[in-house]
Amino acid sequence: MNIQNSFLQASSSERDPLLLVLKQSQQYDVRITKVEHRELTDVHGKKLFDFASCNYLGFDCEQEALLDKGVQAAKAFGMHTSRARLMGYHELFTQVEKKLATFIGAEDTLLFPNTTLTSIGIIPALVQKGDLIILDKSAHATMYQAAQMARDKGAILKSFAQGDMDALETLLKTHSHCPRKMVCVDGVYSMTGDYADLAGLTPLVEKYQALLYVDDGHGFGFVGENPDVQHPYGSKGNGIINHQGTSPANTMYVAGTAKGLAASAAFAAVTPEMKEYLMAYAKPLDYTHPSTPFCLGVLDAALDLLPKIGEQRRADVYKLTVSLVEGLRGLGFHVMTQTLFPIISVWAGNTQTLIDASKYLYQNGIFLTACPYPTMPRGKEALRITVTALNTQQQIDHMLMLFADIKQQWQQAGVALTPDGESYAHV
Repeated sequence: MNIQNSFLQASSSERDPLLLVLKQSQQYDVRITKVEHRELTDVHGKKLFDFASCNYLGFDCEQEALLDKGVQAAKAFGMHTSRARLMGYHELFTQVEKKLATFIGAEDTLLFPNTTLTSIGIIPALVQKGDLIILDKSAHATMYQAAQMARDKGAILKSFAQGDMDALETLLKTHSHCPRKMVCVDGVYSMTGDYADLAGLTPLVEKYQALLYVDDGHGFGFVGENPDVQHPYGSKGNGIINHQGTSPANTMYVAGTAKGLAASAAFAAVTPEMKEYLMAYAKPLDYTHPSTPFCLGVLDAALDLLPKIGEQRRADVYKLTVSLVEGLRGLGFHVMTQTLFPIISVWAGNTQTLIDASKYLYQNGIFLTACPYPTMPRGKEALRITVTALNTQQQIDHMLMLFADIKQQWQQAGVALTPDGESYAHV
């Protein structure tokens, strides 16, 4: 008996939905040998249009603009910092943190290696025995992991349905005796592209003296201040808090920089006092290495590049996203979004339908994200498409042609295009 394999969960059977999709959809464990913007070549020589990338502005292919500062930082400070951030750090950290703070309008920021470690570091450090954490049921799984760590120390963990302010207020009122209260939401929801209602959440959590924790992993660098009809994503890319006109002052705003700016790092908007506390008590800052100097150099350069090309890139993404959403809805598919953020999830209904459609798309040159249960709730399995500035209208047209084929396949098999008794708002 292999002892390692004996630790596999009983649910990991041949009928487990997640494992089935991983093994059969062809959309996972894809080995890429060549990248030409959003055209990839896999290890078997198959050409793929990339609709799985979340690098919305296409900064991942801006090597000429971003590499120099990264290389300069590596030359100045080394390839890697083999000590915990708490022990000591290069001045580059302070420079980038100040630059980020100015960009989003915060007092200060604190860098982490990624958003997963940000949540795992901050939430258990702030929430203690007898405190309350309320999680949006649609919030990212990494926040749930962090909250469960806090619960293991004696915190109370509750949840509410996305957007249900009445349920949230009931929980806050019922647990008003808790010394500290935290409400955790996504800034931009990773499966639907919907936005958290920060304008509604902020006064509610302040009423009960709770801290609003916002993970803006998808929004930062892309959405920003002053959105309007012509520019629904807003300008500057300074995050969902600025997009909705709220302030980081009474919010624990955290964001990743990989999706928006192609730099492997993350940060939290903090007060100087909070920064000092987290440096001592956030475990990823105490017991693991920080982002490399190279990554921070790339981030510094990306913040300089953003005002130069960001507005045009957002306009390009918007045009492509509108074309795709209108095309899918015109075919009769159920597109699970209430915004035109470039995350487009197409309802697939069940595991086998999801597998069959995913496989057909891959075999015909489309790389996207197949989302089975438990990534999505049962009955809401979906094909997630992400659009970036480096995709083309030709690629969109090719994918729509394939979805027309899928529609015909589903109709012949008696598979519904939309769920019964539920509809999402059309944009």
